[in-house]
Amino acid sequence: MALLTKKSIYGLMAIYELYKHKNAKQPIQLKDISDNTDIPKNYLEQILAELKKANFINSTRGAKGGYKFADNLQEPLIKDIIIVLDGQLHISKEKTTNPIFNLFFEDCDKKLIQMFEKPLSHMETYEQILSNQINYTI
Repeated sequence: MALLTKKSIYGLMAIYELYKHKNAKQPIQLKDISDNTDIPKNYLEQILAELKKANFINSTRGAKGGYKFADNLQEPLIKDIIIVLDGQLHISKEKTTNPIFNLFFEDCDKKLIQMFEKPLSHMETYEQILSNQINYTI
């Protein structure tokens, strides 16, 4: 049982790639995003269209076109990106006839949302951890 879909995972990877280059003058081309994240181009294009519609990113057409992290955007929370791509985060949407389990699932939902209430820049922490691991293993 997976809580996050491939779409959300790919969306997080793609928007983080754009976030890392938010100060670049030129937009990043679809091919480069795809190559850097290992996301298939046709699926990536669909995901980027949804993120653009939600105003997380901007796109520019043309030979030097591509995608950029939205300039006027305050840093989004990870949960906001997931919600745009997949809808609300829930352990279970089903209600049971047992109120004990309903309360348990509601508590789980709250904790799940808290886990993802981190800014996108939080991924830099994991990038640093990975960098330290690579340096120690060489």
